[in-house]
This record gives sequence, C-alpha cells and structure tokens, in this order.
Amino acid sequence: MRVVIIGASGAIGSSITAALRALPHMQLTPCSRKGVEGCFVFDPDLHDWSILGEQDVLINCAGIIRESREDDFKKVHLDLVRTILANRAKIGNPRIIHISALGADPAHDIAFLRTKGLGDELLLSHPDTYVLRPSIVCLSGTLLVKKFKWLVFMCKVLQNRPIMPQGFAETRVQPVLPEDLNELVQRICLDTSIPGGAIDVVGSTPFSFKELLMLASGKEKLFPIELPKKLIEPVTRNFISVWFPELMNYDQFKLLFKDNVASTEGVERILGHPVQETRAFWTHEFQHLTLSDIL
Repeated sequence: MRVVIIGASGAIGSSITAALRALPHMQLTPCSRKGVEGCFVFDPDLHDWSILGEQDVLINCAGIIRESREDDFKKVHLDLVRTILANRAKIGNPRIIHISALGADPAHDIAFLRTKGLGDELLLSHPDTYVLRPSIVCLSGTLLVKKFKWLVFMCKVLQNRPIMPQGFAETRVQPVLPEDLNELVQRICLDTSIPGGAIDVVGSTPFSFKELLMLASGKEKLFPIELPKKLIEPVTRNFISVWFPELMNYDQFKLLFKDNVASTEGVERILGHPVQETRAFWTHEFQHLTLSDIL
C-alpha cells in the first residue's frame, strides 16, 4: 500500500508515521516542507504533485494552533485542503484521511476551530474522505501539552494555589492517547469498507482542568485563586496577546472556557474495542517537572 503523509514532521504526524511504518507492505512517503530527517522535502504550494507518484492513501496531518508570519489558520486549515483536492487526480485519486480537531465548526467564533471546520466541510463534500477530530492528543511535543506544563509548574510554585480566571477550572476536556488515534488511521488505511465521514477521537474519560491539574501535579486537592474573567480577559486581549503571543493569544484564552468532549461510540465502533484511559500519561509525564521542561 502506498501512503503519502503531509505534515509528517509534526508531533502527531511523526506519531502516525511511526505507527504506519510498523505495518507490513507499507510504502510510505512522509512529507515536510522542511529538510527533516526521514521526510521527503515537499511544499504543497510550490512543488508539482506528480513527483509524489501514484498513492492509495493521503494523510493530512498539517495544522497549527497559533498563527505566524509564514502561516495563518486559513492557509494551513482551508487553503491546503483546496490544494490537496485540486491535485488529488495527479496522485491517483487516493482516499484522504484528514486530521482536524474536536469542536471544529465552520460557524465557530474562534478562528482556529472555524478554519478547521471550513476545511472539514469542503473535504467531506468529496468522496472517500475521512475527517478525524481528536481532542488533546497525549504527546509530549504538542503545544497544548507544553502549555499545560506551565500550569502544572505554576501549581507547584504557588504551593497548590494556582491563580486562574473564574470558570477555567470547570472546563472539561477528553484527552486521547496517540495509540488510539494511530490505530484508527491504520484501520482506515487497510479497510476500504469503513465509510467516510467525520469521526470524533477522544479518550475514555472527560476531565475538568482542575482534575487534570491534580492528576498531573500529584495533588489530592487544589485550591485555585480565581480572578474574575472580566478582569483577565482585557489583559489577555490587549497585553499578553500583543506582547507575549507565544504564551497565550486571545483565541487560546477563549478556548479555555469551552468544553471539548464527545462520545466515544464512533471511534470504538471502528476500533472494535474501548478507547484507552489517559490518567497514566498525566501522572507520568509531569511527575518530575522542572523549570527547564517548560522553557
């Protein structure tokens, strides 16, 4: 089976690539715009797609959680989908597996999820397409997990009394282990009878941010100092987003107050078994957290 992977050098793309390498009879072409070891240098916007040759499956793992001068949400989440579809015939009209995000919605008020949703909507209007929407993927290298390390470190520094905006502690998320996401991708690659469509990819258990902080910090209790959201919001929008965007931008701030949970029914139907629990990841990953881990 011939599989090309766009965005193969990212945290999720690397994990999926490694999982597919473990399968027999796989001819992988992992692609990255950068000269990353083990990846074919390929820029979807600049290079002729015919150099990729005939492919059975295309997996798109490209995505960003914050914008930069080089990449914005529309370019990566929507325009890239248009480019993939426009060049699909050049590489043999492969099935497309697209890694999106849980909560993606073309009408969302947050640009990250809105552009993800617009890309999903366009892709799903074409045949043989699969949109996988994972919640937080439990990988050390993802930006979301790195940001969570800041929160855990703050808990330790402030002796179990972290400062946070009111309402944040109750927000619920449903992290998923990469093994479940990888197995789902493997099964869709190998089984052509699986119908196309959107699939929410979540772990077995939803957690509030407070519960996750307790798991990650090893604390049985947490005593957050909650500040009114109406005081924190303008500071985030007008100061932190402007001067320290790598720490937090305004859209990321708004995401902190939106639940990100879903049913496991769809993904478990395809996997044929229950999705896994993620508690061990949070306790192990953050067990010996130091300042150097978050810098």
